[in-house]
Amino acid sequence: MKVLWFEVTTPQRYKDNGIVYGGWQDSLERIVRTCSDVELTISFIGDRNNTGRKKDGNVDYIPMNLNYSLKDKIWNKFTNTKEISCIEGEMQKVVELVQPDLIQVFGTEWSFGRIARFTTIPVVVHIMGSLIPYMNAQYPPFFSYKDLCKAYDILKPKQFLDDFLNHIKEKGCEKREMEIWKHVKYYMGRTEWDCALSGILHPGRKYFHVDEALRNSFLSGADQWNGYDNKRIILISTGCSTFWKGPDMLLKVAHILTDLNVDFEWKVAGYMSPVLKKAVERKLQTTFEKNHVHFLGFTKPENLTDILCHSTLYVHTAYVENSPNSICEAQCLGLPIVSTNVGGISSLVENGKQGVLVPANDPWQMAYAIIELASNREKMLSFSKNNMTCAFKRHDDEKIKIELLNCYRTILNIK
Repeated sequence: MKVLWFEVTTPQRYKDNGIVYGGWQDSLERIVRTCSDVELTISFIGDRNNTGRKKDGNVDYIPMNLNYSLKDKIWNKFTNTKEISCIEGEMQKVVELVQPDLIQVFGTEWSFGRIARFTTIPVVVHIMGSLIPYMNAQYPPFFSYKDLCKAYDILKPKQFLDDFLNHIKEKGCEKREMEIWKHVKYYMGRTEWDCALSGILHPGRKYFHVDEALRNSFLSGADQWNGYDNKRIILISTGCSTFWKGPDMLLKVAHILTDLNVDFEWKVAGYMSPVLKKAVERKLQTTFEKNHVHFLGFTKPENLTDILCHSTLYVHTAYVENSPNSICEAQCLGLPIVSTNVGGISSLVENGKQGVLVPANDPWQMAYAIIELASNREKMLSFSKNNMTCAFKRHDDEKIKIELLNCYRTILNIK
C-alpha cells in the first residue's frame, strides 16, 4: 500500500543522512521502514537547506517549498490565510504526484488536515493535541495576556510587535482546526483524552488506538534510574515554553518547598522565554532562582538521559496535555512520576502504582506528594519497576506496527 505522510517537521533522516536524534514521528518512521508492504512518502515544509526530493530505502521524501512574494511575507505577519492557501496548493501537488492509497496527517493544530477537503483519498489524523482545549487553558488563574505585555522590554519593540501579531493570528486557529475535525473521518490516538475529544468534535468518527513510538535509546534498557538514594531531592521537568506547561505551578510548588526548608533542587530542561519568566515571577512576587529552580536550556538527548537517571522524581506541572513524550521517556528509564492529572496523562500513569497524580493548580498537594514520595524509598522502587514494565510494553515496536497496520488495512478494507 502507498501511504503519504504530511509532517510538521523535517524528518531527521532527510536532514542528517540517517542519524536520528529524536522525535516520535522519526521513531514511527523507523517502525514503518520494517513494513515490506508499505511504500511510505513523507512530505513536509521545506527550508533553504533542503536538497530536494530524496529516496532512502522504502521511504520517499518530498519537501514542499513555499515561495512568497514580498507582499505575501508582509501579509503573513497579520494572518495565516495566505500561508494556508499556499500549503493547500502544495499538498494537492504532492498528492497528485504520489497518488497514495492513504494519507496520514500528524496533528490537527496545523493546516495539513485540510487536504481532506480536496481529495477522495482517505485521510487519517494522528492526534497530537488540539488547540481547542489548549486555548481553553491558555492562561492560568489570575494571569492574562496583559501580564505578558507588561513583561516585555520597552527597548526591544520588535519582539513585542512580532509576538503581538502572532497573538492576533492565533484567534483564527481554533476555527481552522474545527474545520479539520469536521472534514476528517478517521483518527488514531493513544489516550482516553484522544478518544473522548475526537468523539465530541466529530461524532461518528472512526477511532483507532495506536501507541506512540519512542527513540531506541530509551527502549534499550541500557540506562536506568538510580536516584532513589539521593541525599538531596533532585527534581527534573522538561518543557516550559508556554503557560500551558504550568510554569506558575512549578514556581508555586518550589516556593512551598523552599518555605518548608526542604533540601531540593529543581532542574528544568528546555527553553523559557525571558518574557514568560518575568511575567510569572512578577505575578508571584518571587523568582525561580530564589526557589532553587535552575533552567538547563536545550539539552542534548544523552545529557538529558543522564540527568533523568540521577534525579529523584520526574515532575510535570501542565494545565493541559495529551501524552507528553517527556513522561513516557521518564517511565522507560524508571523514574517515579508526580504530575497534574490533566488530558491523557491518566492513560499513561496509573495513580498510586506508577506515580502520584494531583489536580491542576493545586501546588500544595503536589508539594506534599513530592515530599512524601521522595522519602519513601520502597514506594519509589515499586513505581519505578511498574513504570518500566508498562512503558516497555506500551512502546514496543512490534506492538505499534501491528496497531498501525491494522488502522491502515481497516480504513482501506484490506484483510
